[in-house]
Amino acid sequence: MECIRAFALPFAACLGAALSAAPAHAQTPVWEQTFDGSSIDGTVWTFDVGTGCQIGICGWGNSELQYYTSRPENARVENGNLVIEARRENFEGSPFTSARLKTEGRVHFKYGTLEARIRTPEVGNGLWPAYWMLGAIGVWPDRGEIDIMEIGHVDGIAAGMANRRVGGAVHWNYGGGHASHGDFMDFPADLHDDYRIYRMTWDPQFIRVSIDGQQYFEMAISDIEGASLHEFHQPHFLLLNLAVGGTYTGISDAGGITAPLPGRMLVDWIRLYQDHPDSELHIGGDSAVPAGRFGVYSEQAGLAGALDFGRDADLFVWNNLAPIAAAPFEGNETMAFRARAGEWFGLGILTDYRNMSAYAGGTLKFHMRTTTASTFKIGINTSFGDSWVDFVAGGRNYGLVRDGQWHEVAIPFSAFYDLDLHAVKQMFMVVADPPAQDVELFIDNILYQSP
Repeated sequence: MECIRAFALPFAACLGAALSAAPAHAQTPVWEQTFDGSSIDGTVWTFDVGTGCQIGICGWGNSELQYYTSRPENARVENGNLVIEARRENFEGSPFTSARLKTEGRVHFKYGTLEARIRTPEVGNGLWPAYWMLGAIGVWPDRGEIDIMEIGHVDGIAAGMANRRVGGAVHWNYGGGHASHGDFMDFPADLHDDYRIYRMTWDPQFIRVSIDGQQYFEMAISDIEGASLHEFHQPHFLLLNLAVGGTYTGISDAGGITAPLPGRMLVDWIRLYQDHPDSELHIGGDSAVPAGRFGVYSEQAGLAGALDFGRDADLFVWNNLAPIAAAPFEGNETMAFRARAGEWFGLGILTDYRNMSAYAGGTLKFHMRTTTASTFKIGINTSFGDSWVDFVAGGRNYGLVRDGQWHEVAIPFSAFYDLDLHAVKQMFMVVADPPAQDVELFIDNILYQSP
């Protein structure tokens, strides 16, 4: 997949202490998925949902035609397989549906041998199955991308080899722009006739990919500084999806799709082996924050946990916020800023990935004082992207009174759209369009409260 994630606001994250080295014997998987249960494991997999428009990249950056859902019609466990099914149906304004699953915030790794036994659909003219990885740090293309398997390329269609041509690729940032390298191979049989084993080996020198033992992609990555390849020496997470149409297939309208539908991508198992001393493995469920009160920006005692600014969290001022002197609501520090009229303003608290799933059904609480009548937004960034709640003068303000006095604001997490509390990356954000007059904001005592 050539381009998948973009954020309207600056984003950078470091997994830092959440990662630990995980050397293992080469014949023993350090992590695996066998899909032997009755449902998709939500502690390992989550979904991208929609068309991408909700995060500013309609068509997921590739002019794809499907609407991704988390419905069992499009993604399920069946007969020991993960089934990803693309369907021709009108859904939320799109002519097709399918699914895209990922392990973001749940399973990340650096270096190792990754194997998967997959049976792809008959791609015909328009289906695009993909098994790939994205870097867990940064924004595309800075985060890096490793495409282990893609089938259905426009050139393969033109050559009558759509169901035999398999490709691999990498994408990264070089000199401030998007760089990529890809290779293809024409397999001697139709790929959808049977399960195939796709293997990626990734170490500090090379990324190599093979199908049933036949290598079809290689990228040397040891020249980190000269070729600007830092992305490929950082942890990545997995993605599995079945797209319909898009730039890879060369088809941008529903009438051009002649592939047999419904089409199913079957994943029998996935196994990760690691034996390099610099390998890393992060399992998000192993580091869930306990329930209670979690201090995002608070000096209270008796918290279940708290961010440590300068070590595992940073406050980033994005634009047009000048610090001003002010007494805190509690403790010794407070956020106190003035924004100039006529220019947007915003800030965010950046962390490593945080598993805040114990706080589902709970509340974001903070104290705030202001007199502005301007509209602003309070947000949280998770693996699903940015999610915002609007504060409009005269509308619902969740306890805020704009009288210049401190008031407790309490926003149920249910008020945020598409929030993945298993993988929180920015625990608190404020943003606003250009105000008509100068704005002063004072924020303190930010907490996550479990039910």
